[in-house]
Amino acid sequence: MKIRDLRIGKYGWRVRFYFAVHGYHTRSILSSLEEIECPGTVLERVRGNLLRADMDSGFTYSNKTMRRSVVVVGLATSQAQFLNSFEHELRHLCDDIAADSGMPMQGEEVAYLTGDLNAELWPEIHQFICCCSSI
Repeated sequence: MKIRDLRIGKYGWRVRFYFAVHGYHTRSILSSLEEIECPGTVLERVRGNLLRADMDSGFTYSNKTMRRSVVVVGLATSQAQFLNSFEHELRHLCDDIAADSGMPMQGEEVAYLTGDLNAELWPEIHQFICCCSSI
């Protein structure tokens, strides 16, 4: 598992990313969710999902009042599937930031945010998507 904390200064947003997660990391992830006041019903659903350790899965939870998010991308069956799961969760994060910041969803600002986050996270994600490495 890899963890990356990221501050998105322009929006005053903080995110904790978890990559290549499996059930052993449940406590750490739940603790991060508790820190951002994730509701108990969501925590229990996430706990169950993590303990099942499903491949090719993930989730994003954002507390828009606190401007904080936790993004989890599980273990993947292939490089393409990791990228699929990562981009899916990144989209949820960008949607949350955009909605809270009043950005038009089809606007350039959301597209730049997405690209900037991809570039910022490249050091963490490249090993999971480059064809020269295995997962």
